Amino acid sequence: MAAAAVSGGLSVFAAQPASAVVDTSPRFDLGGNGGNFFVNIPLHQPYWAMQSFAFDHVFGHIYYVQTKVGSENGDLWVTRTDMTGQVLGAMAIHGFDHGSNMAIEPDTYGSPYMWVPGDWRDLHPEDPDSKPNSHTIARFKYVDGGDLSYSDSAVRKFPIHLSDFRDCPRPAIDPYNNRILLRYMGTTSPWRLALFDLPGVLSNGFVDDKPPRLAARALPSNSDIGLTDKDEFQGVTAYGQYAYLLYGGHPAKTTDPAVPSYLVTLDMNAAGSSVKEVFPTHAGDTLLPGREPQGIAVYRSPTGPQLAFGFSSKYDSDTPVQFRSTIFYKTDLKT
Repeated sequence: MAAAAVSGGLSVFAAQPASAVVDTSPRFDLGGNGGNFFVNIPLHQPYWAMQSFAFDHVFGHIYYVQTKVGSENGDLWVTRTDMTGQVLGAMAIHGFDHGSNMAIEPDTYGSPYMWVPGDWRDLHPEDPDSKPNSHTIARFKYVDGGDLSYSDSAVRKFPIHLSDFRDCPRPAIDPYNNRILLRYMGTTSPWRLALFDLPGVLSNGFVDDKPPRLAARALPSNSDIGLTDKDEFQGVTAYGQYAYLLYGGHPAKTTDPAVPSYLVTLDMNAAGSSVKEVFPTHAGDTLLPGREPQGIAVYRSPTGPQLAFGFSSKYDSDTPVQFRSTIFYKTDLKT
């Protein structure tokens, strides 16, 4: 089922069968057609690496978070661009996270709500092996030229009140169903996924009920997926009944060949270690020096849904080292 046959403003999901938790939906064909929005563009802070991105589909903007390599203070740059990668503005945020996942909730032109992990601190400073991490989800308005700290009153904090939650929450928004997906370290398995209606979270926070989670499942381990420990988690997003994840690493030297990267589909109506599809992607592997996957998001385009996934490229011949960003996408759907 080609994406071009699907209206960007209409639901494409079938009726829910009695046994399903989430309405049945088509899924992206990871090996199908696609393209790119742009290749090797600089963001606002060229010396900080892109970690994730998300779309404001209402106004045609892309938002990115960038982190300084080696930093452990949770400070990030947010860059706003048009759909061709032209930088339109930027914002500094402090004490939030490493930036490994984010979400955008459209609101007004050039000022959506951003959802990012927050409360970047070490919960166990007495432990020499413990490191800073994020522990909540934060929501705030993006403002061009803004300078915001996690402690500011303009930041709404969402503690995670889930019975199986341990730490490290990461948000993503499904723009077709107004749902928010949470990836987090669980108590019942190393990593878990939970899907919520966004209005319910805005009213009640991340809770087991009031209303109940739409779906929840374990995130398969790398070995369950068929990957190695070197294939690092690089982002998660949602569309219908499916979650999509990006994995991969970077070469030791920018002159070395690209290392493998993978797109993975999980069914939120399934459980345990089940995996729907794993696709090794070679997008940009001969174009991007130091190629490292960074971020995945669904774009609600005028012609239908697109699964977008990003890469950071590295130019270490420059002093200081500079980074560039690239975003590819997939358009085909299948049942």
